Amino acid sequence: MAISTYAVVENGVVTNVVLSDSALAPNWYLADNVDIGWVLNSDGSFSPPEKTPEESQAELVAGTQNRLDSFARTRSYDDIISACTYENSTVPQFAAEGQYCVQARDETWIALYEILDEVAAGTRPMPASFEEIEPELPPLVWPE
Repeated sequence: MAISTYAVVENGVVTNVVLSDSALAPNWYLADNVDIGWVLNSDGSFSPPEKTPEESQAELVAGTQNRLDSFARTRSYDDIISACTYENSTVPQFAAEGQYCVQARDETWIALYEILDEVAAGTRPMPASFEEIEPELPPLVWPE
């Protein structure tokens, strides 16, 4: 028999994920791509648990920081902070890149906190993911 993935569900929540050739109990549901804590919906599908506002905000902040750090790494800086330290470099290229990174970092965080202020004011819903807000952040393009 083929091995399948089963979600063990208690009180509507996945408490374990197991591999088996059959469901060994009535609370075992055939499921792929689920994790502990996911919710069994009335239609038999599964969905991830809802995030708290604090968890959602932390994901947006982490995604923003990762975007800035990844950009800096395209020019071999350790991260955005490292790139910003070159703002006053005596090497013109490094100084220009450092100054750009300071500006880009500031503009990016201002844009994120404007989004979060709108959420706090109730004028927009909490974004579901960083990918939802990324297009609203300033583009990151190295100076020539």
